[in-house]
Amino acid sequence: MTKDNYLFETTREKAVVKAQAICDTYVPGKVRVYTEYCNDTNAWYMVGAYTLYSLNEYGGIRPMTMYKREKMDRFYDAHIFTHFFSQRAAYMNASAEEQALFAGHPATYGMVSDSFARVR
Repeated sequence: MTKDNYLFETTREKAVVKAQAICDTYVPGKVRVYTEYCNDTNAWYMVGAYTLYSLNEYGGIRPMTMYKREKMDRFYDAHIFTHFFSQRAAYMNASAEEQALFAGHPATYGMVSDSFARVR
């Protein structure tokens, strides 16, 4: 089985549609998937743009646009790219207030805090 050649626009468009569909199953409407070319590396990247909320210095909530990028080379896989968003689905689907007040790692949102191995 050969890997797709992401130099072709139609191949990239199909990859975007596939990744967007997978993201929409976990975090509907929260991630915008697109591709961009990087002149420094001479490569195409799959990009997932999403919004996170944090507290500002005055105690208000501020939105921040974040980006998940992955190089589209022979190792690129849509399921690996979208796994980032599936890990954070509970956090990303939470309200802006809940996201801003959460102090842990986004992938651990909604888990019991003592569920991880602790050094004693």
